[in-house]
Amino acid sequence: MYFDPILSALFCDPEKSALLRCSNIIAGETGEMRLDGTTSKLSQRELGPSRGFGEVKLAHPSTDKHALCHDLLRLAIFAKDTVDANKLQAALTFQINGFNITFFLTRLRQENGLLTFPRSLDELASFVNLKNIHTLLAVTDTFWRLCRTMKEEEVDI
Repeated sequence: MYFDPILSALFCDPEKSALLRCSNIIAGETGEMRLDGTTSKLSQRELGPSRGFGEVKLAHPSTDKHALCHDLLRLAIFAKDTVDANKLQAALTFQINGFNITFFLTRLRQENGLLTFPRSLDELASFVNLKNIHTLLAVTDTFWRLCRTMKEEEVDI
């Protein structure tokens, strides 16, 4: 209730055909799973593709960390699916816990690598090849370059 006017001001714009719906809804990309909120593109009177999602937990003295983590995982899955299905550059998700709100931007830049591991010792020789070694080196390079704490000068404001 407190967040609705702020979120609506951020994500609703009739000129850009954008709508934020905050209710227990099923979005097209989520199958049968329900969300607390979704941002969608409007096309005439029809709802178009989703651009983001939200989950809400009310303020309680003992917050269930498992439920918060489960909601975060659901948001990540929904965001990835909507980026893939709707060919978006990114999807914005938010998680409300009591009076705190956290925003996440999910952006798929590239697939870093795909390998098929050997199912037996007979297939091991075909696994060890130059292409797979390059893929593993690219994945480890990506990990060590990007999966780290950002320095102060790298943070965009």
